[in-house]
Parts: sequence; C-alpha cells; structure tokens
Amino acid sequence: MQSSIPGGAAFAAAVAAVVVVGTSSCRGYTEPAVMPTPSPPPATNVTVTILGSAGVKAFSPNPVMVSAGDTLIFKNGDTTTHHVVLDDGSIDLGDIAPGSSKWLTAKGSVTNFHCIIHSSMVGSINGTEPPEPPPCMTPGYC
Repeated sequence: MQSSIPGGAAFAAAVAAVVVVGTSSCRGYTEPAVMPTPSPPPATNVTVTILGSAGVKAFSPNPVMVSAGDTLIFKNGDTTTHHVVLDDGSIDLGDIAPGSSKWLTAKGSVTNFHCIIHSSMVGSINGTEPPEPPPCMTPGYC
C-alpha cells in the first residue's frame, strides 16, 4: 500500500497525530484535591504561682493541667527565692527570685516537681492530685 504523503511527511503527520492525541487526552483533567494538614491547636501559657514555701499549697494551681507544647510558667509570688525542678530530672529551672518567672515547654505527660530549697514544696503536672511532701529534715526550709 502506498501513501499519498511522501515518507518524511508521513512520519511528521504520525508524530503530529500522537501529539494531538496526547494533548487532547489532557483536556478535562483535574488535579486531585490536596487536603491541608490540620494545624495543631495553638499553645497556651499556663501559670503556676509560687505562694509560699511549705507543702502542696505553695503552688497554685496544684496540680496544674497542661497540653503538650503549652508554655508552663512558674511565677514567684513569694518573698523568698525558690528553685524548681521536675522530679524526673529532665528540667531544672534554677533559682526563681521573688517577682521573677521561669518557664518550660510542657510535654503533656504526668510528672511531679518540687523546690530543692524547700523540700516540702511539691506539685504535679497533669496528675490527679499533688504528691505527698517528704518528711522535713531541715526545720525552717520545709
């Protein structure tokens, strides 16, 4: 069978037909919808006020409830310096002078904290109740 189009022209026509077919098959194509990744809720600031230097009432609120990513602020409302640490040893806020604040980013898990200067000052993060303070071994600091 002979073509009425010379050899080179027949090849060009075939390529053009493929291109046209390829182009026309894209018509009506719609990109799939991309679902946005939901944003986590915004972190909030939660403040624990240091009220005194004895017992579970030294911190307010106690226990304190926070979510992962929240900023937990320890504000010293007492007239004495305090030194707050987490019981699991993961964070040491250092000395907190009267009127000063120190903060940490909450993990959202349950943990306890205490003042290393005043051993009876104990508190809980996300617990059901504050822990029992240890027996006082240094009168005047409990």
